[in-house]
Amino acid sequence: MKLGLYATAGAGLALAIAIIVYSGVAAVAGKLVDVGWGLVAVSLFHLVPLVFSAAAWRVATAAEWPGSFAVHYWARLVREAVNDLLPAAHIGGFVLSARALTQHGAPAALAGAGVAVDVTMEVLSQFAFTVLGFALIVLDGGDHDTVRWAGVGMLVMAPALTGFVLAQRWGGLKLLEKLFDRLAGWLNWQALGSLATLHDTAHRLYARRRVVGLSFVLHFLCWAVGTGEVWLALRFMGHEISWTDAFILESLGQAVRSAAFVVPGALGVQEGGYVLLGAALGLGPETSLALSLAKRVREAALGVPTLIAWQFVEGRRLWASLGRKRAD
Repeated sequence: MKLGLYATAGAGLALAIAIIVYSGVAAVAGKLVDVGWGLVAVSLFHLVPLVFSAAAWRVATAAEWPGSFAVHYWARLVREAVNDLLPAAHIGGFVLSARALTQHGAPAALAGAGVAVDVTMEVLSQFAFTVLGFALIVLDGGDHDTVRWAGVGMLVMAPALTGFVLAQRWGGLKLLEKLFDRLAGWLNWQALGSLATLHDTAHRLYARRRVVGLSFVLHFLCWAVGTGEVWLALRFMGHEISWTDAFILESLGQAVRSAAFVVPGALGVQEGGYVLLGAALGLGPETSLALSLAKRVREAALGVPTLIAWQFVEGRRLWASLGRKRAD
């Protein structure tokens, strides 16, 4: 499995480099340099939409475990850092975010179920976000090829999302129980605990329809506010695009990235997607690629410190555990 992830990551990186070289390294670098210290603003701004994402997660689980917002925000940062920067095919980020909750007192089954419900609402809200972006590009009279491919993508996404939701109702979470229990044993993570009631716990969370609906709305706000990241980056490059165009770029760009979840960091796929979407909105390839790279700089700027902090937390817990064993 690891070999496959490294292979796809290598292929994606090669594709990204090829696209940048074809578009002109100097031109892309020049656009990125134009952002300058604006990269700091873009990176810090990303912390704002995560407020809504962490709140959506906390809302979904609050009735079962009153964990603090700060704990959910930290776990959300860990999830994103692992999924963005490590070849974990997104699974690693979900597991570690659940572990972060258990380390602060959440029952293991609730942590796992909470992640399942949260990810479901996140994915469904993203689909709504994508549909709205698609509607806007159609109304804007965008490039016909881009519109056609975006429409095909949504036709593929709809049954996939339906299957994802139905699978949870038809026992799919039972498989997660076994997967997480095996991971806990393999990694010797007693803190992850037993997930024997994950399926039942998730269904109790889903039964609170108003709470789940609020979680969906908060996740949608997270996606919508994230549009500001695109608007800011392009503004620093000297492109004062409309909020509508920024919304289209972010919604369809995130959809492309999510569709490429098997490729670590969506390397190459994200870059190609932004070039196509940018062209439909009148942006040159060098500008679209600089935007994609600005997002990757943000991922590193926030993700690397988070991973270092996470390693410190894990190391301290391991050291304390070894100390207790020596004392016994």
